[in-house]
Amino acid sequence: MQAYRRFDSNHAFAYAVNLAKKNNKELVVYEGLRSDYPWNSERIHRFILEGMYDNQTRADELGINYWPFVESKSNPARGILKEISKKAVAIVTDDFPCFIIPEQTSKLANKVDCPLYSVDSNSLLPLSRFSKEASAARILRIWIHKEFLKGMPEKTKQKWKKEDLQGLNQNSKPPNAFGLPKDLNSFLDSFDFKENVSPAKGVKGGRIEALKVLKTFVTKKLQEYETGRSNPNPPEITATSGLSPYLHFGYIGIEEVFQSVLDISSGGKWNPERMSHQKPGDREHFYSESTSANHFLDELITWRDIGYLFFWKNKPKKINLENLPDWVKINFKKHKSDTREYIYSLEEFESAKTHDELWNAAQIELVKTGKIHNYMRMLWGKKVIEWTNTYEDAFEILEHLNNKYAYDGRNPNSYTGILWCFGLFDRPWFPERNVFGNVRFMSSDSTKKKFKMKSYLEYIGELSGTSDSLFP
Repeated sequence: MQAYRRFDSNHAFAYAVNLAKKNNKELVVYEGLRSDYPWNSERIHRFILEGMYDNQTRADELGINYWPFVESKSNPARGILKEISKKAVAIVTDDFPCFIIPEQTSKLANKVDCPLYSVDSNSLLPLSRFSKEASAARILRIWIHKEFLKGMPEKTKQKWKKEDLQGLNQNSKPPNAFGLPKDLNSFLDSFDFKENVSPAKGVKGGRIEALKVLKTFVTKKLQEYETGRSNPNPPEITATSGLSPYLHFGYIGIEEVFQSVLDISSGGKWNPERMSHQKPGDREHFYSESTSANHFLDELITWRDIGYLFFWKNKPKKINLENLPDWVKINFKKHKSDTREYIYSLEEFESAKTHDELWNAAQIELVKTGKIHNYMRMLWGKKVIEWTNTYEDAFEILEHLNNKYAYDGRNPNSYTGILWCFGLFDRPWFPERNVFGNVRFMSSDSTKKKFKMKSYLEYIGELSGTSDSLFP
């Protein structure tokens, strides 16, 4: 268990259960937490550990043999998974296509003596259904809709019962080094993290919290999603789901979100047959009579899948601007020497010390809360491209800031969101501009004209300890 950290609604766990029953073998669930992952911090560590405590509780309810391992200086993880797999007939893990996980899986497969099965639980549709990556959302949307019209994707077990797993726990004991810290606060206080990032106030990890966030969204915000999601506002009144971190760490599954949205938007009467009457590619009406539900599901499925498919087909060891399409590379080569009106260092960006009130607000939101409002995130990325010496510098700064502070950093969509700012999954825009050339341009002035920013800036002022506005 390394990407999808839950038992219920988990294809990899269900496959492991079936394998254990087929081979009449004991099932052991291993969930580990390394200490040396890139951009490690108390913020991310606590969020993961809170999920592990939830998993321990759920494992106890189900009678599952759950072996959590948390690495520390006195408890190193080197070779531990190979050691506990010596008696295994098979290992089942998650086929997550980004960050350190593909390399970890590949290395493990080469070290162990038993088969290793990597299960794709990334989306509603298996990513292997698509022969290639999509160059734009409008293309993938049609592919996805056509696949849905062939038949609904097969669901995995949504909620396990103890009797479903009888006989799979034969009471084998893990090595002494296994187990969760008895006092989470003391453990984290004693830890030396590479990045000094505190947990965001009011944010909690784990499956229990993920299900609460989903319920709040579908009952209180879903109806306003179409019209209210883009306008920057304080999160309590912004019609966005807040599910991204919980999806990234696998505390909740896409199938669960999909079904919950359709049940609520249809009053519990949704029928998959209705999709056959809609035109593939119609994002307004394809899944549901509710246009707000359709807009959300298009983000959840089309826009999420385009990033996952991009990485699943490539699994690059190093993510950089080489992943951009040729038209963007040609465009940047032409404009690489353009004069930048402003140049800021990483330290100035990180401290939100630019001349731009809106950019600073987005950066403060990221640092304080671990997220940025969706529209502001796009503006945030575009401006860093405009205010750095090179496109390569801009990417490295965005990658560092996002992965250091964002709860949903280090994710396929996190990276493709950054690369979108450079032109990935987009088209050439005209007229040609300084620095950007034909890559889409965004400005703070146009954002102020498009949206009423007062409530958002007041919210950021409260986060930063100022009043009314960030800059008197």
